[in-house]
Amino acid sequence: MKVLFMGDSITALGVWVEHFNNIMKPELSVNIAVSSATWRDRHNTVLDGNPIFRLSDSGGPNNTLCNQVEKLLRAKDQTHPLYQKDDKFQDFDVIIVSVGTNDGGEQLPLTNEQINSQFVKEDLSPLPLELVDRTTWAGAMRYAYEHLRRLYPNAKIFYCSPIQACEALRSYKSTKLKGEVIKAVCDRISDVMFVDTFNCGICGIYEIKEQNGRDLIDGLHPNSNGGKKIAEYNYRAVKLALF
Repeated sequence: MKVLFMGDSITALGVWVEHFNNIMKPELSVNIAVSSATWRDRHNTVLDGNPIFRLSDSGGPNNTLCNQVEKLLRAKDQTHPLYQKDDKFQDFDVIIVSVGTNDGGEQLPLTNEQINSQFVKEDLSPLPLELVDRTTWAGAMRYAYEHLRRLYPNAKIFYCSPIQACEALRSYKSTKLKGEVIKAVCDRISDVMFVDTFNCGICGIYEIKEQNGRDLIDGLHPNSNGGKKIAEYNYRAVKLALF
C-alpha cells in the first residue's frame, strides 16, 4: 500500500500518522499536511503549490487544502503549465484528508441547497469545476476530490472529521458541526469515504489549554495516547473500505 496524508497540524506533526504506519506498514507513506491549513480558500488565496506555515499571518492565505492539491498537480499532471515530475507523488492506493479544525464555523450549518450549489447550476445542469467557490466548504471539498480522483483514479479517498479539543480552543458544538458538513458533502460526492474521527475516543472535557491532558499535548494536538486513538480509529475505517 502507498498512502498519502493531507491536512493541518494535527496530521503534519505526524504523531497519529506514525502510529497508523506502524499498524498498516505501507510500502510508501507521504505526508504533505501543513500546520494551520484550512479546508476553505480565503478570498486572496493563490494556488502556488507551496502551502507553508507562516506564523506572522496566521498561516497565510495560500495555506489551504486546495493548495496541497496544487502541489500534487504540479508534481504529477503533465498538462499543468508548471509541471515538474516528483516520483514520490506518482501513485497512491489510499489518500487520507484530515482538515477543518482551523476553519471558522460561521457558515455552519449548511443547507442542502448551499451544498448543492457547488455541484449543479440553477437549471440543474452540472456546475463546471472551474466555477466552484473554493471559499465554501462544499466548493473546496469538491475541488479537492475531483482533482485527486483524476490524478489517482484507483485510490480510496477518505475525508476525516476534526477531533474534539479543549473547549477553550475549539468548541464541541462547532467541531461537531464541521464533521456533519464534511459528512454531508461526502454523501453528495458519494465516491469519498467519510471517517468520523470526532468519535475516536478523544473527549474535550479531559483536555487542558496549553497543557498536557489525557490525549492532547496542549488541548488541541494529540500526544502519543491521542495519536494511537486517532490512528487505530482511522485504520479500522480504511481497512474496512479496502478489505
